[in-house]
Amino acid sequence: MLELEQVCLQRAGKRLLWQVSLQAVPGELCVILGPNGAGKSTLLQVMSGYLRPDSGRVRLGGQDTAGLSPARLASLRAVVEQQAATPSGWRVQELVAAGAYLAAPAQQAAAMARALALTDTSRLAQRRLDSLSGGEAQRAHLARALCQLLASTQPERYLLLDEATAALDFAIADSQMAQWRQLAQDLHIGVVAVLHDLNLALRHADRVLLLQDGCSIAFGRTADIMQQARLEAIYGIRLAELISPDAGIRAFVPHTPR
Repeated sequence: MLELEQVCLQRAGKRLLWQVSLQAVPGELCVILGPNGAGKSTLLQVMSGYLRPDSGRVRLGGQDTAGLSPARLASLRAVVEQQAATPSGWRVQELVAAGAYLAAPAQQAAAMARALALTDTSRLAQRRLDSLSGGEAQRAHLARALCQLLASTQPERYLLLDEATAALDFAIADSQMAQWRQLAQDLHIGVVAVLHDLNLALRHADRVLLLQDGCSIAFGRTADIMQQARLEAIYGIRLAELISPDAGIRAFVPHTPR
């Protein structure tokens, strides 16, 4: 389990996170939602071990991240940042291989081939990173993170994604979300994703954490958490809830009275 317990963080006298708790488990997609400035990306950095909380605990597979070495952390979780660095002159194949640099050569090669195949980036392997579109670059970084996890021998592994659908159009973003959930199930990894799109979370997430001003408003199963009144209060906007009568699909859109 990836567990946050009463996590608090402040910088320069400003409270960024306050008593946030969350549990993510292998095999599920957990989404973090909230308005701009809610603390979503900051929370993901705390989960990843990049930031250490002022109080509270972060545990990966029962181990407190505060006591883990960088190599140990890398074996337990992989991160795709919102603005991921693209090393100058590198090709996709080199970026993906870097995810498994600690593994033995044979293990690295197997993990890289599988990661490229899972993300449909095999055809991009020889392309330079600076020649890729935003969506292609995002998939390349996802392949690198998957390669890191596939090369690990840890029984529990987690993929942390910060706004990984930001550069994608709606259809591709929806497909990516479906793929992340499938990867969580097939590879038995936990996937935690920061999103802005309510409806992508509603369609694909197993669990949702709602943040507002650095505080956890609600956490649990998606259908229970994503209720109209609660979302309106957090986002400060009137919403209309649409329900497809034949498929039972829900969606939220801003309500604009005539």
